Amino acid sequence: MIPRFRLLPVLLTILLLGFPTYAEDSSESGDSGEPGKSESESPPVYDMGNIVVVGEAPPVETVSSTVIPIEECDTKLKEDVTQAVREAPGMYVTTGSKNQPRIMMRGLAQERALVLYDGVPIQAPYYSDVDASEIPLDNTAQIQIVRGNASVLYGPNALAGVINLSSVKPDDRLFRALLSVDQEANTFGRVAYGDRAGGLYYQLSAGFRNSDGWRMSDDFHTTYDEDGNVLEDGGIRNHSAFSQWSAGAKIGREWDDGEISLTASYIDSEKDLPTTTDPEGSIRYWDFPTWRMYSTILAGRAELSEDLDFRANLFYHNYDNVLRNYRDSTYTDLRWESTYDDYSTGVNARLGWTACDQFTLRTAFNGVLDDHKTQSDIGDPWEHYTAKTWSLATEGEIVPAEDLTLQAGIAYEVYNFGSVDSVVGDASAIARRTRDVNDLAYGILAEYKLADTHRLTAAISQKNRFPNMSQLFGNIEEFTADQIGTLESEQALEYSAGWAGSPSKSVNAGITAYYYDVTNMIERPNRDALYDNIDHADFLGAELWGEVNLESGFSGRLAYTHQSAEGSMTGAGDSDLPFVPDDLLQLTAGYRFSFGTSVTAGIQYTGEATEYPDEAPVTIPCYALFDLSVAHDFSNGLGLILRGDNLLDKDYYTEVGYPQPGRTIRLAIRYTL
Repeated sequence: MIPRFRLLPVLLTILLLGFPTYAEDSSESGDSGEPGKSESESPPVYDMGNIVVVGEAPPVETVSSTVIPIEECDTKLKEDVTQAVREAPGMYVTTGSKNQPRIMMRGLAQERALVLYDGVPIQAPYYSDVDASEIPLDNTAQIQIVRGNASVLYGPNALAGVINLSSVKPDDRLFRALLSVDQEANTFGRVAYGDRAGGLYYQLSAGFRNSDGWRMSDDFHTTYDEDGNVLEDGGIRNHSAFSQWSAGAKIGREWDDGEISLTASYIDSEKDLPTTTDPEGSIRYWDFPTWRMYSTILAGRAELSEDLDFRANLFYHNYDNVLRNYRDSTYTDLRWESTYDDYSTGVNARLGWTACDQFTLRTAFNGVLDDHKTQSDIGDPWEHYTAKTWSLATEGEIVPAEDLTLQAGIAYEVYNFGSVDSVVGDASAIARRTRDVNDLAYGILAEYKLADTHRLTAAISQKNRFPNMSQLFGNIEEFTADQIGTLESEQALEYSAGWAGSPSKSVNAGITAYYYDVTNMIERPNRDALYDNIDHADFLGAELWGEVNLESGFSGRLAYTHQSAEGSMTGAGDSDLPFVPDDLLQLTAGYRFSFGTSVTAGIQYTGEATEYPDEAPVTIPCYALFDLSVAHDFSNGLGLILRGDNLLDKDYYTEVGYPQPGRTIRLAIRYTL
């Protein structure tokens, strides 16, 4: 079992209850065109990494953009990024082998979306994504989700969209803390403190998560392997312990026409990986004794003139993990130990010019060097890959009429493979897999304001997504040279149109429709196959959202998505793509009493999806989850939260053989000044 960091909850409790109080800012913020906004006070948002580079007005975006403030994550006791984003329209999370949740955005897997922290990508080189469940929310002010038709300024590999985490930038003394415990004594907590003196500001944060294993539904029935051995007997999920601690710091200095800041963060965790409960599945006994990530970002901003603004970020991310495979469920007889030693480093720079009130021009350069080293087992030679991705983009925004804004951008995007060392496989096949790729991307967007509180948007864009190292080289040693072909980059022609507005002061609503035509989509029929290009894939859907906050204390929220995703190999018929539920529904209703107590109930419905553990499809059944929370806020900034998730104790899964947690009851205390 994973040891607990028992001192951390004690220290956090001391901070929580014993920290001196200061004058409380009673201002409120939050009006939203769709779910994700909160009416409670929001911490100041660090915006140096945003694509906003001139003045106060940001570039126009489609209505399919959600902002989730940290207050909402605290109130719902969200521990990490995957838990925070799953309630937004079009978002879905699956969990399977390696106990690693994957974010799905409109049916497209996480490796096809850009996950950014303060504007720079956090994506491990080999899989071109990162386990977002490992990213805590210690120093997060808000999460912005841009679904589809993202600006070309973001760079390549944003085919699905963008998830941008923004940190806190204090404009005054700020202290936030949260400590939670569930019925199994599993705990998590986070604390952040920041202050400012003139133009100098700083922010410190820390967090922990400890679990001896999570509780399964009482409806789960014991499963056995083909030899009659128990795979899972219910109760506490076998081999599901988890432990993590994290820390971060930011220091910055701003003056009238510029700013510079340095941010550093560190995550250290270890986790057990439950094996499948499916007797026909691939039974693996794994754990991660080491999972570490540390990051450094140096950011600067300069107003070169009244109309010219420049921003740049230099960053370095290091990813280290060790995966162990054991021979049986005792987890004592080691079969092999695989080690990844990866880093990404790069720069992005953005220049904005306000030519006049009616025209703004923005340009961006994004460059990333990925370096991946892997050792398949102790004593084996180290495989080593390097690759560079870069793009140059320009985007213009014109306002031909008071209520109309037009935006158009174009980008040149390049993927250059640097080196491949000690890789098992035919040299000619490896050469075919490592050829350089360059493509154009573009985006056109129009926004029309029907009134001050209503807007229509329509967009068309072409996006590129380059293959990652896993797709290029995974399993190639098991195939002959004539079976290994060139892997083309994915291209998506994306269309969307939508409306968002506020019919009244207390009501926000919106609707959007989208269609993606993806060519050369990279997939494989099962986990043992070679990745190849699908002839085509189509993603079609509609999203509806609404939110109401009445002065009487009642509030409600709706987020509904209907979607479909189909693809085919050349010469084969269409079939459903994996892990894409046909319907997603989030519905909450709450009431806040005048004495500071609020009660909120919610339902989450997920429709049927398809999985391909082998070549034959398997249906993942639909399910509905219910939650309830009761919170009370005291006048001194202290708050108590009692929350129950999956109250009906539903036995459900998002990938075959990997059941999800049963009923979970948590009690939390939080403090904000």
